[in-house]
Order: sequence, then C-alpha cells, then structure tokens
Amino acid sequence: MNCRRSVGAVLSTAALIAAMSPVVAFAKTTGTGITDVDDTSLTVSGLTSGDTATAYQVFDAYIDGSNVLQYKAATGLPEKYDTVEELQKSGNTGSDGAKAAADAYSKAFADGTATGVATKVEATAGADGTATFTGLDSGYWVVVVTSTSGTTKVYQPTTIDASPVEKNGAWAANTTMAQNVNQIKSEPVNVSKGVGDDFKEETDKYSVGKFVPFKVTTNVPNYPADSKDATFTIVDTPTAGLEIDTSSITVKVGETTVWVDGSATTDGASAFKTDTTKQAKGGYTFDFAKKYVLAHPGADVTVTYNAKLTSAAFSHANGDVTGNTAQVTFNPNPYSETTVTPNDKTKVYTYGFVFEKVDQKENALEGAVFTLYDKAGNVVKDENNKVITSTSKKVDGKAYVYFEDLGVGDYVAKETTVPAGKVKAADVSFSLNKDDAKFDNPATKDVIENNYLVATDKVVDGNQPLLPVTGQAGTFAITVCGVVLVGTACVIASRGSKRSE
Repeated sequence: MNCRRSVGAVLSTAALIAAMSPVVAFAKTTGTGITDVDDTSLTVSGLTSGDTATAYQVFDAYIDGSNVLQYKAATGLPEKYDTVEELQKSGNTGSDGAKAAADAYSKAFADGTATGVATKVEATAGADGTATFTGLDSGYWVVVVTSTSGTTKVYQPTTIDASPVEKNGAWAANTTMAQNVNQIKSEPVNVSKGVGDDFKEETDKYSVGKFVPFKVTTNVPNYPADSKDATFTIVDTPTAGLEIDTSSITVKVGETTVWVDGSATTDGASAFKTDTTKQAKGGYTFDFAKKYVLAHPGADVTVTYNAKLTSAAFSHANGDVTGNTAQVTFNPNPYSETTVTPNDKTKVYTYGFVFEKVDQKENALEGAVFTLYDKAGNVVKDENNKVITSTSKKVDGKAYVYFEDLGVGDYVAKETTVPAGKVKAADVSFSLNKDDAKFDNPATKDVIENNYLVATDKVVDGNQPLLPVTGQAGTFAITVCGVVLVGTACVIASRGSKRSE
C-alpha cells in the first residue's frame, strides 16, 4: 500500500513538472539539449515604396537543456559586440550605443567578414512605407535599407530584438513583432535649385547678355563613421543658352566659405578631391573628400553663381526650355558602393517678338533694319555687348523682322535703316509676358518654338514723295510762277518807296 502511494506521488510530481515546463517548437538550431522556437515576423517603417530592406541575423535565440534562453552568435562579428551581453549593454534601439553596434554589424556583413546564423532575408517596402519580414528565426537582427527607389535618404542600420517571449509559463515566438512596427531612422539628403533674385524654380526676368543668379542648397549626408565610401558630389550642368561665370562660384558649408574665385579657400583646403573637382562655363563638379564628409554630417551646403544668358537660349514644346540641373550623388546604404542622384531643375524663360514688314502696297519689303530699345530708351545689347538689330528677310514670300531671347518687359523697335525710296515706319512698341508670348516664330521654319508674340499688324514703309524731273513742263511752270512772284514783290516794294518820298 505504502509502495503504491509512493509510486503515485512520484508520477504526480513528474506530471506537474511536465505541465510547468515550456512548450517547445520545431528545432532549427540543433545540438544536445538545444531547442529552437517558432519563426516570427518583423515589420519596419519609415521607408519609401520600392526601397529594399535586408535583415541579417546577429544572434540566434534558442532554449538550452535547462530551459534557459540562450543565443548563438553569427561568425565574424566585430569583437566589441560579439556577445549578446555586449549588444544589450549598448542600449535600446535608437540610442547612440545601439546605433554604434548596428553600424558595426552592418559593416561586417557588407564587407563579408560576418556570416549570419540564418540566411539573410530581404523585403521590399510597399506604398505605405513599410516592409515585413516573415519566417525569421527568433533572435537579434540588424536591418539595413538600400534606397533602390532613388529617394534622398541615408538609412541608418538598426538592430532589432526578435527574441522569444514567455507566454503562460512557456517560451514562444514573439508574434507581436509584426504589429509592433520598428521605425528605421534616416537622414534626408535634399537638393534644391533656385534662379533669379528671389531664387525661385523659374524666371523670365532676364534678357540675352544679362547675368542670371543661381543658388543650389543641399546638405552633407549623415554617414556612420565607418562608412565604405561616404560619397558626396554636387554637379551642375546648364543647357545651351547659359554660360557659367566661373569667377562668381562660391561654395559654403554652414557659414564657412570653402570655395571662391576659382579655388578652395584655406578653410576648404581639405574639403574636395582635387582630381575630380572642376569648374567651367559648361558646368561644375564639387567632389567632397571622404574625411571631410564624415567630419561634417548633416551640414548645410550652398553653391551660388551667375550665368550669362546667351543667344542660344531656347523654348520648345513639353517644357524644353533653357535652364540647368543640379544633382547630388551619395550612398543611400553607407556600406555599399551603390549611389543615387537626386536632382532639381530650374528654368529660364525668354520670349521673342516678330512682325511682318511690307511696303504701302503690302508687298514683302526686305532690307529694313530695326534696332531694339528698352522702355527707358536704352539700346539693348547681346552677350557680346553688340547692339541688337534685326533686318527684314523673306520667308515663304513674306518679309519678317524678329527679336529673340528677351525677358518679360516693354520694348521699342525703331527703324534705323530705311530701304531706298521708302519712308521710315513708326516705332513699334510691344510688351512681352508668358500669357501673350506663346506662339511659333514664322520666320524660323526649321525650329518649332512656343515663346513668340506674333504681331497682328503689319509694319508699313510708305513711298517717298516724287519730285519732277529737270526740264519737264512741271519744272518750267514752277519757274514761271517763281519769277512772277518775285516781280510782283519788287513792284510793291517800289510803290511803297515812292509814297514815302
């Protein structure tokens, strides 16, 4: 009887112990007394649709034979963070310590010196800016995001704890990870281009020969200190119709001028890569040195300069107009050579004016020269400081006079060379603006433009008055009349003299 009671007590105790032990899942990490837990899911946010997120397992979680949560480290981890205790001491996600650990892990995986316990997993961000990893082995993961969407961000590597949790006295996968969205931090790299005195996106205030001010604003990427390349390059390329005045280029980082008068300043001596930094009328490249970039994370950068508007300025369909494009090149993944090049464009609109030139019988009249004046009465000059004139020429049987590459404003065209036998036409006043100057120039058949004001009235040169030919009857009659008038005057004068006596 006592023996039966003893056996029953032992069995009861064994059953109780079994009931209190955690429920274990299918084992992935193998070994004596080692049990893994179910897979989990992980969602990250703060991305742009199309960006690629890659997760590398740093530490794999498992349950040992004593029912204790343990971790197996990936191979080749940096020595400073090669145990889970060192990672946990670095701080919570988002802290400086945790960021340093994530940077170190990311670099190790990018360099190929570290190999994850499990195979890396990739996910693509959807329209909502989130990416979800499924089938992740429990443990710690470092998530690295590459901006394959081409967005202007440098994503910061992030270490995320996806370790198993205790539920009802048992170890289980952390199934709430997919719902607890983990924000991926990023540092934006923006580029903005402005034109004109107010540095807006576009301007129409400048005529040929004038200098147009430009301004580029951006910021140094905020790379981790151990970034692979730390690329940061600013390139600006104008279209035809703009020539950069290289002596006017000034580059500032924060409040410090690092480039002026065609070369780096004393403060900017170490700012640029000398073999790839250059400037010319047709554009410039400022390629910043890696050491300088890492020493100025997030600093504001401005580039200002003037460009001369030339007679090569144009305005065609579909927004194809004179302007320029500034672009910035950087590494969205600081541990990869991959680069993206966000850009911003400015537009310099110019206008033209054309009118038909005829004689008083409305026949096409060639050879009439008109000179252009502004509303203050000053002659308008081109980029070579030459007075702008236009001579009437025939196109398809009609003679045209036209002026091009002009800014918004009021102008006067004056006929300064009149064809033989003709009388100077009245001055032609006109105003140019984007609402009225939107037609093609009929005088240039080989080019389709959309920025001309086409006059509806023809400009007429009348004929000079005809004088009689010497020796003709008309001449004789005029002479006789003259003699009679002179004679009559003499008689009147003589009579007046006699009365006086």
